[in-house]
Amino acid sequence: MGRTDEYVWQRGEEEPVSEGVLEAVTTVANCSSLELPPLQESVDVDSLNRLFVPPRRVQTVQFEYAGYEVTVEPECIRVSERS
Repeated sequence: MGRTDEYVWQRGEEEPVSEGVLEAVTTVANCSSLELPPLQESVDVDSLNRLFVPPRRVQTVQFEYAGYEVTVEPECIRVSERS
């Protein structure tokens, strides 16, 4: 069960993970993606996208981005404020 202060973004199967992360964080932060720092400053975007493309699937990747804790799983992206 997720934390109560956690936002869960259901990832589209064809959607690159990096796009899902940006959509999830902009939703939580209530801002435009232009107002956020470049995602590449927090994680290697190309590698992140490749980790969730079959057959190379990992279970979880976690990193900090724009003041949020981001957890990427195969079906969803979880975003919560850093504690």
